[in-house]
Amino acid sequence: MARPSQLVLVVVVYVTGVLLAMWRGPGSITGPLVGLALLLPTAVAVHWANEASDAGTDALTVRTRFSGGSGALARSNIEPRWLLRGSLLVAAGVATLAVALAVTARVPVASSILLVVGVAGGVAYSVAPVALMRRGVGEPFNAILGALVLPLFGVATVTGRVEALDVLAFLPFTLVTFCSVMATAWPDRLADGSTGKLTLQVRLEPSRLRAIHTASAVAWAVAVVVATWAAAMPFGLTLFAVLPFVLLGWKGYTRRAAAWPSVAAMVGHILVMSMTLLVALP
Repeated sequence: MARPSQLVLVVVVYVTGVLLAMWRGPGSITGPLVGLALLLPTAVAVHWANEASDAGTDALTVRTRFSGGSGALARSNIEPRWLLRGSLLVAAGVATLAVALAVTARVPVASSILLVVGVAGGVAYSVAPVALMRRGVGEPFNAILGALVLPLFGVATVTGRVEALDVLAFLPFTLVTFCSVMATAWPDRLADGSTGKLTLQVRLEPSRLRAIHTASAVAWAVAVVVATWAAAMPFGLTLFAVLPFVLLGWKGYTRRAAAWPSVAAMVGHILVMSMTLLVALP
């Protein structure tokens, strides 16, 4: 239920933020280690909250490699309400610790703020009464939280601040992640609709969804060029290595359930970015 494969990706995204900050200049090494120790329980709490809140929907849908939840809750004897309580307890503990560390100057204030935003937003994404995933804003919110706030948290643990260039560097990743989130949400639309989970996939017609997906894919390509031109990251044009996956995802979106091309574009993007940063480190 903690979704180990997603935890690995969370760490990769976080480390990429750390690497970007180190590429820009020297900074603390203690901060990233403390940040990682805070990040892992945060991610687990967010995943638990999602599993518990989505239990009814996941029971009705056909699970795929990238959609329908982990399936672990249904196979266990744990009641969703107990998993949710555990999630809220861990989330509250992490948020309290982050604030305490900031107040005592053990970690930068900016990184603590981003962590609290992440844990609060991650819980609000799934849990009532907010439950953003049920209000038609879950997909963009998910992308912003996981592909922008998360790596910026990594940046802040090193430098103690976030600059416009940092945001610009991760804007392409946010856009390609949004395409991936839309693709993985598509197979669940019938189950989501039957349980009142009004995602974009439920609210909008396929033609409008494809238009949004197309605009996001084009914006991704433009953002890569702009970020490269602004020197927001090194070797930025290498990110076009995932363009074939972006195009495959665009071609198949709403036409088939397989979301792997869009997921491959997202994962490939962050791996290419992290490797180029490693190469470029002084």
